[in-house]
Amino acid sequence: MGPFEYLWLTLFIIFICIAFVRKYPKELGTTTLIFVALFLITYVGMPKLPKVLNDLSSQFLETPLSQRDMQHLLATIFSLTFVGIVFSSYAGQTFSFKGKPVGGARGFIYNLLVGVMNGYLIAGTLWFFQDYYQYPITDFHLLYLPLTPVGEQIANFLPPYVVPPAYLAILVAIMLLFRVRK
Repeated sequence: MGPFEYLWLTLFIIFICIAFVRKYPKELGTTTLIFVALFLITYVGMPKLPKVLNDLSSQFLETPLSQRDMQHLLATIFSLTFVGIVFSSYAGQTFSFKGKPVGGARGFIYNLLVGVMNGYLIAGTLWFFQDYYQYPITDFHLLYLPLTPVGEQIANFLPPYVVPPAYLAILVAIMLLFRVRK
């Protein structure tokens, strides 16, 4: 396997390509749901779920989970929850913004910008779960550490590190206002 960040760069590029196919009005609907998912996970899930899991483990297994087992479990739960929400936002009847996409250079730029944002949010959030929980995926020898110097720099700018949960709630409200405006 190559450097860890190559996987995330590949995901980033895939979501840029998806934005060109779907066009920015549909992608902005996905962006809104990504903000909702990030808010719920970082504001509600991450602070509360570790205690709940420890309590359940102590009650049913009669022993608390080890720190590494907890990191594996939390990274998996949050990653799968996030992927499920993102998948749902792309599948079937999607939450999209009104209007007809503009064509030409302006449409190209809009699609590119929204694709870059969604790619950053999706790939960056999945990377964040690994970084925050000390890269549990490396225990399965699927990806390897250490990060390259560029990867270490990128890891400092992952979405949940850059945008606090309170701001995510504000972004959701702003996106919803744009969605319902006439």
